[in-house]
Amino acid sequence: MKIHRCVLLLLMVAAVSDVLCAQGLNFSGTLDSRVLASVGKTASDFSMGFETWANLRFQTQLRDYATIYGAVNLIAASGSIAAAQSLPPTAFVAGENFAAALELERLYFRIKGEKAQLDTGLLRIPLGYSLVWGPTDFLCPPNPFLPDARPRGLLGTSFSAYPTDALKIFAFASAPKDPLNVQGDGYITGIGVEGHGEAASLQGFYAYETPLGDYRYGRHRGGFSLKADIEVGLTLGALYTYDPETNTSIEGLSGALGLDYSFFKGDLTLLTEYLYAGNRSSAAENLELSHNHYLDLTALYRLNDYTRLNFSCIADMEDVFFLPILGAEWEAFQGMTLSLSTQVPLYRDLFSSALITIKARLRF
Repeated sequence: MKIHRCVLLLLMVAAVSDVLCAQGLNFSGTLDSRVLASVGKTASDFSMGFETWANLRFQTQLRDYATIYGAVNLIAASGSIAAAQSLPPTAFVAGENFAAALELERLYFRIKGEKAQLDTGLLRIPLGYSLVWGPTDFLCPPNPFLPDARPRGLLGTSFSAYPTDALKIFAFASAPKDPLNVQGDGYITGIGVEGHGEAASLQGFYAYETPLGDYRYGRHRGGFSLKADIEVGLTLGALYTYDPETNTSIEGLSGALGLDYSFFKGDLTLLTEYLYAGNRSSAAENLELSHNHYLDLTALYRLNDYTRLNFSCIADMEDVFFLPILGAEWEAFQGMTLSLSTQVPLYRDLFSSALITIKARLRF
């Protein structure tokens, strides 16, 4: 019965899309098919999984000032990938060879004028500049442990005003993490300013979260982020989370310092970013970090126009944990990329398992 409903839903979407296409609806997206194998010390440690994942994006223009944006994810998985519960809770088919899910990723509208812009709906509100960790980006944080994952959106709104070409003043608001909360607990509102110069950009903001659970008096957050191009690329950002009840000290602070530089006319790029995450900081909460000091090292090398190599290593500097990732990409033809990656978690220099991923990506 559920399959029949899904077929009916797809037919309805197709019918609506046919009408909207006549109004200038533009589609784009990516389709990934990957095989994942985990190899341990013994045969019983072996596991395998399969997945096909599509991110479908669309937008349409309404008159001269408004644009509607949307994106959905279609997922089908089996084996270790499905067993790891990587599917969203809206899975509509389970069993019989695969589990599948449909996830709404973005759905919002934008009204843009010459000096102001309003975005409202299910969207991403980025905060700060960062190479890897994104400690200031607490609303929609990236996850460096899952580099292929797209940052999750939120229900909210943002308003930006541009007094000059180099100055931006913005305000934002988001609904709480618990979608069934009806008491107004955990709502976040904030304001900020962003300025751009010839070689640097600076952003600062303040946000307040209404009382929720253990935070009976709410939470205050203040942060800044700097991006500069001074021979080397530099990023610097910090976010402080303050709870009036516990009088959070340094434990509420998280910050990152990143550097990047290119060699051989851009064929080789090296970057590194250090993260300090206090135990009660937003970075520790969002990434579920249990220590304070982390480091990422990344090298990207372009062999030719079609082949690229990449190496990265995430290190927990207190627990002596390393996550090296080695990968290669080959563009078979325009729009299709084949990739192979291997990651080997090392704990105190001891091998536990290797994760091997083979993936084909098509862009359209």
